[in-house]
Order: sequence, then C-alpha cells, then structure tokens
Amino acid sequence: MEPFLQDLRYSVRVLLKSPGFTSVAIITLALGIGANTAIFSVINSVLLRPLPFHEPARLVDLRETETSPGAYPLTGPDYLDWQAQNHTLEATSLYSWDSTVNTSGTGEAETAAVVSTQANFFSVLGVQPHLGRSFANGEDVAGRNHVAILSYGFWQRHFGGRPEIVGEPVALDSNSYTIIGVMPAWFNFPSATDLWTPMDMTPKALGSRHSHSYLALARMKPGVALSQATADLVTIAKRLEQRYPDSNAKTSAIAVPLKERLTHSLRGELLILLGAVALVLLVACANVANLLLARATGRQREMAVRSAMGASRWRLIRQLLTESFLLSSTGAALGLVGAFWSVGYMRTEDTLPIPRTNPIDVDFTVLLFTIAVSLVVGLLFGLAPALQTSQVNLNDELKFSAQGLVSPLAKRRLLRDALVIGEMALSLALLVGAGLLLRSFAEMHNVDIGVQRENVITAGINLPATKYSTLAARRTFYDQLLARVSVLPGVEVASVSTRLPLEGGNNGYITVPGDTDPSHASQLVEWNYVTPSYFRAMGIPFLEGSNFTAADVQRTADVNSKAVELWKAGKAQTAFPPDLTFVAVINRAMAHVFWPNQDPIGKIFNANLPVKVIGVVGDVKTQTIREKPFPEAYFALPAVLDWPGFSTNLVVKTAMPPRTVLGPIRREVQKLDSGIALARPRTMEQVVSDNMQDTSVQTFLLGVFAALGLVLAAVGIYGVMAYLVTQRTHEIGIRMALGAQQEDVLRLVLGHGTKLTVMGVGIGIVAALGLTQLLAALLFGVGARDPLTFAVVAALLAAVALTACYIPARRAARVDPMVALRYE
Repeated sequence: MEPFLQDLRYSVRVLLKSPGFTSVAIITLALGIGANTAIFSVINSVLLRPLPFHEPARLVDLRETETSPGAYPLTGPDYLDWQAQNHTLEATSLYSWDSTVNTSGTGEAETAAVVSTQANFFSVLGVQPHLGRSFANGEDVAGRNHVAILSYGFWQRHFGGRPEIVGEPVALDSNSYTIIGVMPAWFNFPSATDLWTPMDMTPKALGSRHSHSYLALARMKPGVALSQATADLVTIAKRLEQRYPDSNAKTSAIAVPLKERLTHSLRGELLILLGAVALVLLVACANVANLLLARATGRQREMAVRSAMGASRWRLIRQLLTESFLLSSTGAALGLVGAFWSVGYMRTEDTLPIPRTNPIDVDFTVLLFTIAVSLVVGLLFGLAPALQTSQVNLNDELKFSAQGLVSPLAKRRLLRDALVIGEMALSLALLVGAGLLLRSFAEMHNVDIGVQRENVITAGINLPATKYSTLAARRTFYDQLLARVSVLPGVEVASVSTRLPLEGGNNGYITVPGDTDPSHASQLVEWNYVTPSYFRAMGIPFLEGSNFTAADVQRTADVNSKAVELWKAGKAQTAFPPDLTFVAVINRAMAHVFWPNQDPIGKIFNANLPVKVIGVVGDVKTQTIREKPFPEAYFALPAVLDWPGFSTNLVVKTAMPPRTVLGPIRREVQKLDSGIALARPRTMEQVVSDNMQDTSVQTFLLGVFAALGLVLAAVGIYGVMAYLVTQRTHEIGIRMALGAQQEDVLRLVLGHGTKLTVMGVGIGIVAALGLTQLLAALLFGVGARDPLTFAVVAALLAAVALTACYIPARRAARVDPMVALRYE
C-alpha cells in the first residue's frame, strides 16, 4: 500500500498543479459517466431487476389470440374455463383496464384511476398492503365488493397520509366504498392506478364470450415451464372452440412472462440510448487521452530523469495510470451526483414513457456499474498515454529539449490524430442518429391525422351508473351539457364521443352479406360512438352521404333500448327482430376494404345487429401516428349509452385559445352535477404530443448526447491543433524567416486539420450507415440512410471541426519569426 499511497499523493500534487487540464478532464469524464449511469439506472429498473413481487419468474400474463395478428384481452367466460380446467397454474387472477371515476373531495369533484380485480389479485402477486388488508375471498361478488384499497400516492395526496384512514368511506361515482388498505409506496401495478376495487366475478356480470374486455395474470406451479403452461391453455382453448364455434372460432391462448409483457416495447429503445451514451463516453475517453498525450510531451524530461534515477518502465506506467484512475474516479463521483439528480427528475416526471413497476433509483447495482465504468474508463484513456510516455529513450530525451525538432514524437502524433479521427467518426454517427430522429419527429408532428388540431380541447366525462341508470337519463345529461357549452363565449361547436384520435378504444369484427373475401374475416373494425356535431368539432370532412339526423339519433336510442331488453332477457342474437337496425357513418378506409370500387352508401354490414351505411368521412388515425388508418365505423351516441363500461369525451372547438374556455366548461358541468369532474382536459395538440412521447424523449436524449459528442470532438481537434502549433513553433519561425507568408502557414496548419476532418467524416459515414439500421423501427417518414440527413450532419461536423482548426491556425500565422527562432 505504501508505494500506492506515494503514487496517489504525487498524482494529487501533479493534477493540482494543472487546474485547467484537470478541470476539463474531470468535467468531460463526469458528463460521459453521469449520462451512462443515469441511463443504466433506467435499464436496471426496467430490464434487469426482477419484478418486485414474490417469485416473479413464475408470474405470467394471459391473453387470447384470434385470426388477426397480436394478443387480445380475454372474455370473462373463457377466463373462468381457463381457471377451472388448467393443470399448470397455481393461481390465476382477472383484472380490468383502468377506468376514470369521480371521487369525493373537500372542494370540487375530482377524478381517480380505478382498476377492478379478482379478490386474489394481490395474493397472486405476493404483495401485502402497507396499511390494512387486501381483499378477502368472496369480496368479488355483488353486494360485498364495495371495499377499496388506495395507492400510496393517492393516500398521500387526498388523505394526507393519515394512518387512521382504514375503515373510512370514500365515494366513487356517488357509491360509498370502505377503505380497507393502502399499498406500499413502490407498488405501481397496473401503472398509475389510484384505487383497486373488487370486480363482480359472477358469470353474468363478466359478460358474454364475444366481449374481450379483461386482462389476466397467473402464477405457474413450481417446476412448470412456460411452454407447458401455454400448451395447457391452448388445449383448453381448443375444447372451447369446439364447444362454442360461434364465439370461439380460431380463438387460442398465449402466456408470456409478466415482465416481458411490461417491458418488451421499450427494450430496443433503451438499449439504443445505452449505446448512444456509451459512444459519448468513448468520445470523452478519446478527448482525455488526447489531453494526456499533449500534456505528456511536457513531462518527457521528468520521465527521463526518473528513469535515470532507477525507476522501471512498470513503475512509470503505474504512476501515470494512478493519475488516470484518480481523474476517472473524480469524474465518476461528479457524474454520480448528476445521475442522482437525473433519476430524481425521472421519478417525479410521470409523463416520461417508462414502466414503473420497479422504482427507478440509483441502487447498489448502479453504484457497482459506476465504479466498474470509472475503472474501465481510467484504463481506457490512460493506458495508451502511459505506454507512450513511459517509453523513454534516455539518450534522446536528455539530449534534446521537450520541444526540439528532432525529438521522437511521430508515434505520439499519429496516436493523437487517430484519437481525433475516432472522436469525429463517433460524433458523426451520433449526430446522424439524432438527425434522423429529429426529422422523424418533425414528420410525425406535421403528418395529417385526419382531424383539426388547432383550437380543439377535450376532457373525459364519466357518469355514475347508479345516478344515471337509464339511457334517457344519460341522454338528458349530454343534451343539456352540449346545449350549455355550445353557447359559451368562444365556443364554436361542442360534441361527445367515446374515443379520441390516437387513443385507441374498442373494435370488433363485421360480416358483409355476400362477401366471400377470406381476409375480411380477420379484419378488425374500430368503433366510435358520437354526437352528430363530432365531425364538425374535429374537422373531419364528409366525402359521401350524410351525417346523423335527429331521427337517426332517436331511432338508435329506440333500437338500443329494445336490444338491451332482449339481451337482459337472455335472448340469443339470432332472435333479434329484423327491424332492429342501426345506421353508421364509416371512414374511407372501411369503404375501400369492404366495398372496393362500389358506392358504400346504403350498404349493410352485421355487427351484432344489422347496420346501414349512411355516410363516408375522411380517415382518422385511431391508434398511433405511425400506423395507417384502420377501418372505422361511427354510431350515434345512444347506441352505447345503455351498455356498461363506456366513458365519454367532451370535444369542443373554439374560436380562441382553447384553454380559456376550460373554466367556463367546468362551471357548467358543476351546475349540472356537482359530483362530476372533467378528467384529464387536454388540447388536441397535447393528445398528439402524448402519442409522440416516446419519439420526443428519444429524440431529445439522443440529441443531447450527439451535441455533447460534437462539443467534445470540437474540443479534441482544437486541442490537437493547438498543441501542433505549439510543437511546430520553431519550424514555423524558420519557414517565415525563409519567406513563407501568413497564408502559407495558415494553409499548412489547416491542411493537417482538413485531413483529419475528411478522414473522420468518411469513417463516421461508413459507421453511421451500419448503426442507423438499429434505428429503423423508430423512424417515421424518413429512411435509415436518408441522404439529406447524412449530408447536413457531415457538413455541420466538418464546419465545426474546421472552425476548431482555424483558431490555432490563425495563431500560428501570427508567429513572430524572431521569437520563434529563440524558442528553447
């Protein structure tokens, strides 16, 4: 330890003697290591750490498959059969999508996200409440299910974290629930849930085999493989298909690890970001290595003297590596501070698209990662300079000055040039990736989604089923609400719909009389239930036919009421009278798919009930901006008002900034019913931004990393050129004394910098052509090898690099020959 402590003390003294160099090196490393630590914290939380549940490897997500690609929610009856007939699952649990409810508060009504679950939900996960108890067996039936468990955040926000909250009531949609527990602060499943309540698990309450409405998870028995559990469920699904050919035709089962279901969509994006920050760290290492090489020239005499006094080459290398590790560890400590800040921000920023089943924090694994990175980085940027500097020729070094013309520096110059070329190549690859994402972001932001974005505001509305128990009561509320909002100052038109563009929703299959195309059997059609003013509010153009009339709306209400009565009486769909017919407006995509080269007006399709097409409107993107518009059918709002599980959205087009009418709208809702709150009010611009959240975050982060790489590369080439000028001062003086002009010296220095720039840009373009293929899945409206992006980025990097060369070149051109000839 004594020699090591000697090296450490000496390293501290040496670094403190050069505060400028030391500060630049530490800050450069801190940026690179801090960025890597922050991104690794997210990857550790999302991808590496097991889910924070009991034996999480045995937890699986259950879905159904159909003729359309993908996995889909389950039907209630299918789930009950899976639960009863499987031989590989220790326990299964059903739960719902989150729904927005109105909850009681001390002031205005507020909204909360509620998930209904089977009573064994928390026991299957293996999680105990922070306070109180979880649901008891038998509490998931009507009459006993008015109990609630709060999330930790909801408990803190709405009840001040009072421990005596257990046993107190909470009103959800005008229904009283008893609080029986509070979940731990880390528990966040499903994500962003405020309360959990037991669902009614009776077969009648779970609906029919046609309604794919539920999510499910299961715990496999010990020793059971995933393939065994999947095969078991597939066998059950085949039996159900034979028994219920109408509803379960081509319906199968799939089980995937719960962790994979929660994280698979972000795996690629996170690994790309980790690769990006790794490239930034390599650029930082190259930069510091160049600084060390430049600094090493001034220490050649020192190394020679130490070697003459008996120091071995290994002793010199050890001393120099100690300095490198001291720099890297100090940079890591500073970077860790930045990582703590970044992670703290990510924890509080709920809008970031990061799964939060595991909390994001800087834990022991992340600390080990930072320590390992600092050691590797110290070795990476310190080894080459240490080997170069320690290779001392006593004869030459003691004979010639550190700045002499014949001092053997060619190898060191080549290494510095190679590091600069590498920095530029890595920076160009990062810049191209950021440029492609930036162009994708611009394309997504400007793409036509089929609706007007400007001056449109939306807000969710949920009517309590107990208070508004009939279709007539719900219609009256919406009619009054639209009448009140439509006359508010600044409001052009108000409407109601069950879904918003880009937000997804519900869908189903249809049949068309006489249609023999087999592909149509697997074609899903999106459903939306709207008031007639919806198309005008959203700016959706009519292409053919007409909008819903008042008579169409009333007929829809009458037909829906009769259909609900028959359904409650247990009548099969085949028993529905032929006069029960809906009307619908369809989009252009649906017309092209099902009635190509035909006039769709007046056509009939079956969707539980016969539906007549009365109009065709423009396409609207229903899922994401990246996807093409799906076939979509619009029904008059009363078609859904008698069916449970549907929430609605108020859509208002304004003649002024839309946020200015939000207050008056809230007041009108309160006048109609003080127990109803507007949920998540947003402009359409915000709806689009929410849908682009993944791309915007990736673009921002990759842009930051690319800008950092560009700055580091510019600093690197400036440092090399500045050192080159210093090293060749004597030579430049001789050239000028022999008649060279300032332009000649400028050309000499810039020529060397231009060679490095051209080589760096050339290698960077080749590397970027390969690396950008990894981004292909994230791009929209632009190819991974977009020539415009490559050209602009190459020109930008070349301009920055040549600017960094020009400053030392100008200084060289102003050298006084008399001073230069006296130099050393």
